[in-house]
Amino acid sequence: MRASRSVSVIGAALVLATAGVGAVSAQDESGPVFYTTAGPLDESQIGDVLAHQHMFVELGAVPPVAYLEADPEIVLEVLRPWLESAKALGIGTFIEFTPEGVGRRPDIVKYVADEVGLPTMLVTGIYREPYMPDWAYTATVDEIADFLRTELTVGVTDTGIPAGFIKLSQNDTGMTLTERKILEAACTVAKETGSAIASHITAGPTALSVMDALTSFGCPQDEVRFIWVHAMVTAVAEGAELEGDRVGADPGLEYLMAALDRGAYVSLDGIGSGYWTDWVGAYDMNIDWISQFVDAGYEDQIIIGADTGWFDPGQPAGFEIEQVDGVWTSVGDLAQDYNSVPEEFVPAMRDAGFSEELITKLMHGNPWNAFSR
Repeated sequence: MRASRSVSVIGAALVLATAGVGAVSAQDESGPVFYTTAGPLDESQIGDVLAHQHMFVELGAVPPVAYLEADPEIVLEVLRPWLESAKALGIGTFIEFTPEGVGRRPDIVKYVADEVGLPTMLVTGIYREPYMPDWAYTATVDEIADFLRTELTVGVTDTGIPAGFIKLSQNDTGMTLTERKILEAACTVAKETGSAIASHITAGPTALSVMDALTSFGCPQDEVRFIWVHAMVTAVAEGAELEGDRVGADPGLEYLMAALDRGAYVSLDGIGSGYWTDWVGAYDMNIDWISQFVDAGYEDQIIIGADTGWFDPGQPAGFEIEQVDGVWTSVGDLAQDYNSVPEEFVPAMRDAGFSEELITKLMHGNPWNAFSR
């Protein structure tokens, strides 16, 4: 099963790459752009950015199956009010972080983004074990690189929309061999395309080992942009988890400082999220972390987001939908709109004394510098 899946997915990528129709490269534009569902956008066109969100993801299922039968019209009905509310709050661009392996449907995301009129950046990449697709286990580094390259230069699946960047993930216990193979392929393609590499990592030692591996592959953080996604999980930790329920001597926040010192971006992306809860999403907590990073000289390397949404076609607990007055509506207690950062956290930053220059950097400048190419 793994071998046949490998042939079909990688073969399709090679056909698209050979055809080259609509292909783009880092040199095609006069300057860096955001690749979005509305086409390439320059910095003046992106507005404030929702820098880590999801519209559609089937999270937790191994393997995901419900996503294959999802109805785009139902997804649109559920998400439209949330997206229109975000636009009304001044959001100009949405970054959709769902990679291969967790039930992504970029065709549905593009449809919803086009209908609502909110330019949305898609990603390429492969999630960690055990969620990655079967073909990834037997694919070579070169075959995975072909897959990533095609989605960055021709389009994500059959959307015709080039991905903005590469999204990966590695396990808390350390990289598996397959995760390392995918990381090596990502490095190769990032250097070719000017793409950033973002990775979902919730353990400090794993994050630093990923950076070490990228450097060994030829992608040091001062040359190829690396975004540590969900860094707040480590920031709140007393220390690294050790055997016997022991905790390492180095406070979690020191791992973030070490990553920043090496040139990485750190993403605090559970802000105001009911899914992440106040454990890592409380406004005062995130304001304190940002203040510490700014005081240490790293204000240009901070990404903020909420990681909220989303439509999950499997409707696990917390993400149920039902018809309310004839309209499909999210009724789960974990699903959430996209308003927490622009509507609540931005005023909280002002109340905390953050300058307008810093707020603009966090909502616009840093996402632009991290994800444009």
